[in-house]
Amino acid sequence: MADLSGLGRGLIMKKSGFTGLCCSFLVFCLMIVASGAQDKAKDSPAAVFPDPRYEFEAVFEGIDVVHDFVVQNKGTSTLDIQKVSGG
Repeated sequence: MADLSGLGRGLIMKKSGFTGLCCSFLVFCLMIVASGAQDKAKDSPAAVFPDPRYEFEAVFEGIDVVHDFVVQNKGTSTLDIQKVSGG
C-alpha cells in the first residue's frame, strides 16, 4: 500500500496558497476602485461660504431687508445650486 499521509498536507498547502492569491487579488481590486473614487472626488464642486452667518437688524414690518450671501466654488467642476431656502 502507498503512503498517502503527505497527500492531505499537500492539499492544505495548495488551498492556503490559493486563498492567499485570492486575498491578494481582492486587495488589488479594492485599491483600483479606491483610486478611481479619488479621481472622481477631484472633479467635483466644493461650495464654500466665506461668511455663513449674518445677523439682521430689527426692522419695522413690511420693510425689505436685503443681504447678499457669497458662495464660492473651490472645486474643479461646475457648482449647480438647485434650491435655496431660509431657516
